[in-house]
Amino acid sequence: MMITAKTIFSKHLNDAHITTMKNQLKYYFTLIPASLILGCSDAGKKYQEVEEQRICSMIFIDKSVSVNVNKKFINEKYTKVINQLIDENVKEKGDKLEVYFVHENTGKGKAADVVCRTEKGELAGASSTDSEAISTEHLMFLDKEKSIFKKIVLAQLSSQNTSSSKDNTDLWAALPLIDKTIAKGYNVKVYFLSDMVESMKAPNRRDFHSNPPVDDAAAVGWAREDVLNMKPNLSNIGLAQIFIVKPFEPTASRKKNNPAISAYWQRLFMELGISSEVVEL
Repeated sequence: MMITAKTIFSKHLNDAHITTMKNQLKYYFTLIPASLILGCSDAGKKYQEVEEQRICSMIFIDKSVSVNVNKKFINEKYTKVINQLIDENVKEKGDKLEVYFVHENTGKGKAADVVCRTEKGELAGASSTDSEAISTEHLMFLDKEKSIFKKIVLAQLSSQNTSSSKDNTDLWAALPLIDKTIAKGYNVKVYFLSDMVESMKAPNRRDFHSNPPVDDAAAVGWAREDVLNMKPNLSNIGLAQIFIVKPFEPTASRKKNNPAISAYWQRLFMELGISSEVVEL
């Protein structure tokens, strides 16, 4: 059972010089204590209603034993990516960020959920001077909201996993989460901050720590085999955009940064019908 704590920041903003304009800035987000997270349709209605299609950035942060986000190189790399994706993807009211921790219980690992609430004032009928003022104010408050979002996500990046869930890595569990978010009508961008070493010891699962693919041919074969059971339950996932951010330095050995594991995920996503290029940042 997941316990949530909801915090709402509200600030009503009035411009004394533009009497017809009222902006409202609200922050809604759910933060789940790390100690709790880390332990543990109708055919004719494919998509649920969304006022307008907005961007949902889904960030999966690896909290397994194989990734130490406190190492200087990893922390700096992941911090840069998080700041950049928030700047690029949070543009309009309704754009959102979801943060999940990757470990043994990834499916229950939601750590944060934030939604942009900054609205732009009405421009219809406004003079050029008023329009400029409205746009400037909108950008100012949007930047403030982005700053809060960055603090929230970076706090989750820094949190430690001290539970036994760190001994396993369930990346497969991210796939139905992505599929369900697309089904709600969002333009979904997925960011895996992970070494992508799937490691589950249950039957019919992969454990790349004990038995990694030896080459690209083996990786492709495993991906084709694995997708047979996944694909029937992931009818929407082809619309996702996937970005992978590995923790390895450029000088990392092939043994540490196994290229066959990259080949596995590239093939798996392709077999799942993801049409856009899977990008490694």
